[in-house]
Amino acid sequence: MVNVQSDHYSQSAWKAFCEARMDYLRILAETVEQSFLRRDTTHPTFCGCIDWHSSVHGAYALLTASRLTGQHRWAEIVDAALTPDCLEAELASLRNGELNHEIPYGFSWFLKLAIEREQGWGNRDLLPLAAEISTQLDQWIFSLPAGEVIYHLKQRNYGNLSWALLNLWNWSQWKADQVLIEKLLRFTRMWVVLLDETLPPSYDKVTNEFFAASLQRTRTIFTILPQEESWRWFESFCPEGLSMEPIPTAPTPHSAGLNFSRAWAFWTLFQSTQDVVFRDLYLNHIATHMEMPQYWRDDYRKHGHWVPQFGIYAIALGMEG
Repeated sequence: MVNVQSDHYSQSAWKAFCEARMDYLRILAETVEQSFLRRDTTHPTFCGCIDWHSSVHGAYALLTASRLTGQHRWAEIVDAALTPDCLEAELASLRNGELNHEIPYGFSWFLKLAIEREQGWGNRDLLPLAAEISTQLDQWIFSLPAGEVIYHLKQRNYGNLSWALLNLWNWSQWKADQVLIEKLLRFTRMWVVLLDETLPPSYDKVTNEFFAASLQRTRTIFTILPQEESWRWFESFCPEGLSMEPIPTAPTPHSAGLNFSRAWAFWTLFQSTQDVVFRDLYLNHIATHMEMPQYWRDDYRKHGHWVPQFGIYAIALGMEG
């Protein structure tokens, strides 16, 4: 794979990014804070950020930013929202089927939130909800017929199957659920890896949604499967290497999350390969998008209620990894 940037440039760019990323976290979290504190819906706990799933990843983002920056007020905001009565009401809504429309996207984010809540803060108050959500997500994934698997692997938004697999895998690892771990390994090998003939031949450049389906799929394969197995697939899928520039404008509201979600995959590839090309892609996508607040802060309805959360997650990956 050809490194299109010199190692010297990579090191200096990485140093500059590391010096800026704490400020990035703070200004992103300030936007998330304003969104999370709103009451946009009637959900008992997750009522800000326009919709339930954005409020869930708002809580995740505030907890993560608080932990990484030491600004405890963001964790205190989440603590104040997660009262026992409200969480019990959320669980009742879940069991009544009122959140079924959040499968798979919102449920996947909730598992990420529950892990952050327990791992980062030692609080297990989300576990009853997370246990129910993980069971429902498990049932949804493993009951998909073949045609639906292919359909959802191609999705670039809420229905994306790779995002669900990735987060259910992380949950299975966190809870040491060996049965679920084995099921996800088999499913990934049987479906996610072996369906190349039905999927785009390489990395898609579609920019009208918040996920790049092929990058999400790549991230899932590299996370779930052993490195040698993942690398063998990657060299077959992308024999000429991977080069991708950040999108300079967001042609649709959803595309405003694409630079950040691409960065998630680039970091996973860098962690797995230690190739600085992927680290440069990661930081370039984040830094470029941070310079465009019109696509993550200035319009609450289009971008401000959800895009900053994507950015906090992207930055957290590099700081934790």
